[in-house]
Amino acid sequence: MQGSISNTVQTVKKAHAIYKLILLLGTPASVVLIILAVLIVLIMLLTVLPFLLFAEEGSLNNQGALGSSWGPIQLDADGSNYQWPVPSITRITSYFGIRDIGEGGEAHGGIDIADGAANTELQPIYAIASGTVTIAGTLGTFGQAIYIDHGGGLVSIYGHLDTRMDVEPGSVVNKGQRIGRIGEGKVGRSTGPHLHFEVRVNNKRANPLDYVQPVIQVSSDFSYRPLDIALANRFLMSKKSALADRSILSAIDQAGKAQNVDPMLLLAITGQEQSFVPITKKHAELIVKNPWNVFGCWCSGKGATLTTEQSALIAAKTIVKLSQDRPSNRNAIEWLSAKDNPRGYYAEHAGWWIGVTKFYSVLLNLKE
Repeated sequence: MQGSISNTVQTVKKAHAIYKLILLLGTPASVVLIILAVLIVLIMLLTVLPFLLFAEEGSLNNQGALGSSWGPIQLDADGSNYQWPVPSITRITSYFGIRDIGEGGEAHGGIDIADGAANTELQPIYAIASGTVTIAGTLGTFGQAIYIDHGGGLVSIYGHLDTRMDVEPGSVVNKGQRIGRIGEGKVGRSTGPHLHFEVRVNNKRANPLDYVQPVIQVSSDFSYRPLDIALANRFLMSKKSALADRSILSAIDQAGKAQNVDPMLLLAITGQEQSFVPITKKHAELIVKNPWNVFGCWCSGKGATLTTEQSALIAAKTIVKLSQDRPSNRNAIEWLSAKDNPRGYYAEHAGWWIGVTKFYSVLLNLKE
């Protein structure tokens, strides 16, 4: 879109130059203005026409899912996920990359994990994978730190720890084994208690979130329960839905299972976003690849490049992300699209959650 706007500006400038030239040649100004107006309208139509042609009713005022900020993660040697180092804390207060903590911009080689002093001090930390401890003790700006060599060039680093550690140099540890605790107060160069966690690959810093991700629990109101594919398929067939396909429903179930989200909630969102994608709907064969409108819309941009499996997983991750920080007095589904949700909102429309709730209730009450 930015490129189209730039092109439009350049075209208008050229048109203005032509306007001046025509005036010099004696052509009536009113005729020139009409020509220029028609030209500008045509340019604007060409800029937005592709979207207007492919957008379905309702998609122009619906922002769709936010998508997930978490990228794909690396797996341990046995194919399983690496262990999140602080199971009791899921909040990340500083990310990998350039940051400014009041002393100017600096490269932050890891992530900081904390949740206020009372919920952070002395919280236990665990090895992300099996390996051998190479450092355990006082170390520079970390104050107290532990290094674990996992083999294959992979090293994990845990900084700003309590002096009382559960390991020492040479200790062999297993994945998930407790190795120490977060320190109290300001340990080393820090502004308060937290775990500084790093991953290095062949002695080069890597984004830790490519290796570990916090385990976040969604509301128990819609935690994972196996999808009855046969039952859901019959319901969708009664709706003449393009989603009435066992492979599609299996993908939805797998996405829900992977993120601990009820597949029925994922289906309910397709009901609100795309009326369960009727087979008679224009472009139904494309919409089924992204009926959750993740990344804004199935019809354009990144949202148009996804498979059903990918969009289902992103939608599930988005639900997990938006479920966090919900006040106890707020409806779990309403919170997903609340404008005061600090992590964003699923859809622009204020009544989105009401529609999702209605469809979710219908799906949960399906009977054999």
